[in-house]
Amino acid sequence: MAVKASNFKNWCTENISPQSWTRICLKCLDQVRDAGMTLKQMEELDPDIDLPPELLTSLNEALEELYEMSVDESLLIRY
Repeated sequence: MAVKASNFKNWCTENISPQSWTRICLKCLDQVRDAGMTLKQMEELDPDIDLPPELLTSLNEALEELYEMSVDESLLIRY
């Protein structure tokens, strides 16, 4: 299932804090760059961008490491 980047960001903002998305992206900066994106692009997301599977995995791992939380990808559809 493809997850929209903006849905993941919105979930983080609503369930953790407004700064959580930035912190998670910084933790995965190498993977963000490997996906051909910049930190600025991750902050100012086009709502239609799908997260590549490898980047989604990295973001989920960072979420777990930083906040000891996880999110079911099916929940991200409503954000």
